[in-house]
Amino acid sequence: MTVSANFNAAASSILAGSKASNDMIAAAPADQQPFLRAQEQMQREAKLVELISTSMKAIEKMQSSIIGNMR
Repeated sequence: MTVSANFNAAASSILAGSKASNDMIAAAPADQQPFLRAQEQMQREAKLVELISTSMKAIEKMQSSIIGNMR
């Protein structure tokens, strides 16, 4: 599997959320559901930003190693 395929799979998983979270929101009172959905979306976006940040750090580290090996 390529790096981009792994990244896309992880991002899709994060954005889809978990069945447990979706079930919990569905079981909540109707007036609380929009707030819970918004909170869940914020958490998913934070996880996605963390994934991007971690991936970029790993790529930068690999690039530095490659350049270091070339010297």
